[in-house]
Amino acid sequence: MQNNNGDERSSEVDLLELLKVLWVQKWLVFWVAFSFAFVAALYAYITTPVYEAKYYISPPSLNDIANLNYGRTRESGLGSFTVVDVYKVFLSNLQSEDLRQSFFRKYYSPELKLSDGDKLPGNIYDEFSRSLNIAPVGKELNERWSVSIQGENPEKITEWASLYVSYAGQRAEREVVNSAIKEAAVLARNMQLEITSLQESGKKVREDATNQLKEALAVAKASGIENSVTFTGESSSKLAGNMSGDFAYMRGSKALEAELKNIESRQSNDSFIKGLRELQAKYSFYKGLEASEYKVSVFRQDGLVAQPTAPVKPKKILIILLGLLAGIFVGCVVVLMRSFLKKHNANGI
Repeated sequence: MQNNNGDERSSEVDLLELLKVLWVQKWLVFWVAFSFAFVAALYAYITTPVYEAKYYISPPSLNDIANLNYGRTRESGLGSFTVVDVYKVFLSNLQSEDLRQSFFRKYYSPELKLSDGDKLPGNIYDEFSRSLNIAPVGKELNERWSVSIQGENPEKITEWASLYVSYAGQRAEREVVNSAIKEAAVLARNMQLEITSLQESGKKVREDATNQLKEALAVAKASGIENSVTFTGESSSKLAGNMSGDFAYMRGSKALEAELKNIESRQSNDSFIKGLRELQAKYSFYKGLEASEYKVSVFRQDGLVAQPTAPVKPKKILIILLGLLAGIFVGCVVVLMRSFLKKHNANGI
């Protein structure tokens, strides 16, 4: 117990001695801290300020995508585009690396006047990529997003922020519209295949009917039957209704010749093909959708993009404060080291 009390008193004496040493040489600590703070302030005010422009984005409204859903009903076989579907396509384009690289080559890089000693394009792209930040505003990923760009020229970064979002919007619009057009084109091509198949089938049916009539006409002429055979009696209606196929010759050569002439002079079989007109109507409908001009908006701008007036870097007050704290720490270390060396030399003597 006595040893513990002795250790506590020794610690208190050492701490008081250290504080006394620091107090005696407080001006040295002050000047070191002041020097550090001065250098930090000089750095903060000499460093080129960096500004940040922000562009806020919201999902499109139903009216913005209404033109895209023209003709897309349950009966048409085409699914409707929802706001969430369209907005997801836009967000996917907005965050894609391909868009970032394309924007860098098309807009960002031409603005830089590079000389032989300047940084390589790869390094410049890395700096551009770090200066561009795309993030959701809040926890909902399908709601508001922001695009921010940092740079030394506030006017230029404001322009770039708007350009970047517009560029992503154009690409997303093309993707959505092309998807709608291709979907209609696939259905139109399917309809065309069905129409062609029915027309080919109708052509063969016509050829078969022609051959059957020719055979029936030959039999009628050989049998000397010019006019249609008339039946009497109880079974007359049944027999009269069976003048087709093998019994077609009973209609007489005159009727058969007239029917054969009519079939051979027919310009098109379309009117006699069941279900063809309905398919042709669907085909025309899908081709109309394929050729339509779609005017859609895949996002909405949420507020104006104001040109920044205050820089986000460097944070001058924070830099000066950190410089001051570092100076105080270094000053204290210098004072204590001097005191230690002084004691060491005195003990050596």
